[in-house]
Amino acid sequence: MALNDDYLPCKSYENQEKDPKNPGFTIFQDKKTKKYYFALVDALGGLLLKSEGYADLKSRKNGIASVLKNKSMDGRLSIVKDKKKYFVVLKAGNNKEIARSCDFTSELDAKNVFEKINQKIEVTEVSGSVENQNILKSLEGFLNVGEYLDKARIWDSYGITGFVKFQAENGQYYFGVYNPDATLYLRSVGFSTEDERDNAFDLMESTILLEENYKIENFDGKYYAVLFEESEILAISPDFSSFIEAFVTTPGGRPKEVVGTIY
Repeated sequence: MALNDDYLPCKSYENQEKDPKNPGFTIFQDKKTKKYYFALVDALGGLLLKSEGYADLKSRKNGIASVLKNKSMDGRLSIVKDKKKYFVVLKAGNNKEIARSCDFTSELDAKNVFEKINQKIEVTEVSGSVENQNILKSLEGFLNVGEYLDKARIWDSYGITGFVKFQAENGQYYFGVYNPDATLYLRSVGFSTEDERDNAFDLMESTILLEENYKIENFDGKYYAVLFEESEILAISPDFSSFIEAFVTTPGGRPKEVVGTIY
């Protein structure tokens, strides 16, 4: 995933700046190599995984997304023994190494780190900064997931889309976005008029593929992918039981869209 086999000593990753967009990660640029690095840390700031060097910020961002996507997948995380040292390695589906832990003289120490990495990332979230404040304050205004399904799809010049617009029994106007298997991807709040709904729909359509316009929010013990523009929520996903399940539905967590899909 990274460009070279150039991990820094573990000490270089300690006490670095928290990543405001990815709770549980720290980020920095090394003054000597001029490359960009990240680390996955525990709730107390202890180092769990460290990255190799990236030539630019976008590549590092992709590396963090890859950690989020792969760390909970079966077979991606393993404990490796090299001579008398043990360390934890995270690999992608193509067997490319993404990140690794410090080395340990005890296999038990490596297993402890392994278990911490498998814990939910949200335990390391820090409240207080504007960046980390929850923007999903309630579910008021959203219908139950099933009420967005089985609606007539919108057609455009290319054919059928994954979008729907409808008026609910409560008289409000809504839109929804379907996954390719016709399950619900995103849902809107209700609007008093069709014009208000259509304006929000147009904004949603222009931002739906932008990674930076998504946040994963924890509300009442459930996780939601939230599409937003500045402080305005455009749409939210159905609920998920974990951070990673919600994250992999977003553009930053799933494989790049293939031209010709319903989106």
